[in-house]
Amino acid sequence: MNTTVSSIVIFVCLFLTASGVSIANSQEWEENAQFGVEIAGALDLSAQVFQPTNYQPFMILTSEKLAAPVLLDLSKKRVYMLKSSTLKKDGGFLKTSGVPKGSDAGTYAVKGGVTTFKVKGKTVSMVIRQTLVGEVAREIILAHSPDYEMRMKAYKPKQKAIAFLKSYKKKTEVIVMFATWCSTCKIVLPSVLRTFGDGANPQISVRYIGIAMGGSEPAEELERYGHDYPAVIVYQNGKEIDRIIGDPPGAMEDAIVNILK
Repeated sequence: MNTTVSSIVIFVCLFLTASGVSIANSQEWEENAQFGVEIAGALDLSAQVFQPTNYQPFMILTSEKLAAPVLLDLSKKRVYMLKSSTLKKDGGFLKTSGVPKGSDAGTYAVKGGVTTFKVKGKTVSMVIRQTLVGEVAREIILAHSPDYEMRMKAYKPKQKAIAFLKSYKKKTEVIVMFATWCSTCKIVLPSVLRTFGDGANPQISVRYIGIAMGGSEPAEELERYGHDYPAVIVYQNGKEIDRIIGDPPGAMEDAIVNILK
């Protein structure tokens, strides 16, 4: 490395350090939405379980029902209480400076696939659900993920849009691509389930297709419909007329109606 390049590298490093930006120690975490979490015996919709993107043996649990985030050290089988200030949260992602250190809160136990521990007198149970892959009935999705059903029941679609769907006359096929491990899907899919449930119409058929972690299965459906998820794909006369990808800016039912108008 020549003197000029070396000087530039040193300058950039000093600037980032002075700005408080971690260079080598930054750790990224991604939510794994396959986990169902109960706190004090009740399903917790605010709970999020994050795992390191570099596959280190740790998990972080955040919840509005806990006084602080929790770190699980999977190699030591111990639980640690963290300071919220050590986490930078952005939806389904976290950033920390390395693996954060916290106060020891004891051990956890695993029995029948359920991880259980206590923090501040509250019992926490975490279970990882099997991934749903391929075409899945609406009823199976709701039975598999009780939090989906809770979110679906809480969602209140606009009645004008529901009336439009109920009275729609043109034969339509809707393909809904989702993944049970996807953090966006757990927010979006309940609104889709509620919309097509309330707006049930024999002219509109809806198929739900689950995607495996890694995005390689079901191969036939992914090749035909693409790798977008969550996605609501609308077909008429065997041709795609439009699709909604991710969480639309407005209400889901309005987005669907706008395609059909």
